[in-house]
Amino acid sequence: MSSNADLVESPSAPSSSTPPEKREALLRAALDLFAERTYGATPVPDIAARASVGTGTVYRHFESKEALANAVFRSCKNAMHEALRDALAAGGNERDRFLGMWQGLSAMATANPTALRFLELQHHEGYLDEESRNLSDSVFATAVAFMRDGQNAGVVRMANPGILIALVFGAFVGLFKEAYLGRYTLDDASIQGAGESAWQMIVSR
Repeated sequence: MSSNADLVESPSAPSSSTPPEKREALLRAALDLFAERTYGATPVPDIAARASVGTGTVYRHFESKEALANAVFRSCKNAMHEALRDALAAGGNERDRFLGMWQGLSAMATANPTALRFLELQHHEGYLDEESRNLSDSVFATAVAFMRDGQNAGVVRMANPGILIALVFGAFVGLFKEAYLGRYTLDDASIQGAGESAWQMIVSR
């Protein structure tokens, strides 16, 4: 999966006096600081300092702190959505597709723990714009479609798909949160075993 350096969007007509690399540095710095401190506790000058640029450079690339935060959010969320869609496109039965999604998200969380902490261990509603909210809804819709397909096939238990997603994703986030805290080390076997357990939570009996 992508590294933090890859979790950036293509620059949209940057100032000719400000190289695109500075925009990428700002996105990386903002991701790191938002994950460490939360969005609300991170002033723009601190982002600029982490990126080794002047505060004015931030506003040459982003019209506001909110715009910068939305760019970071969309970049991370798109990476998550890509992992889900790649797993579903690989085919297989419902269990195979579920475990593929689990492994894809796990690869992202392992390669980019900062992105997962930023996305899933904080509240974003206060600053998300319409584009970011629509993207978040699209990711959720992809997961809902999987659950409904499984229910129609008689494999996934009949329950509100949103509740099933909450059960599975809550387990996923908790698994990596405790690993980040150093309570245990995750290897391929333990991640796969956790995925099998998560599948058992939603499989029809």
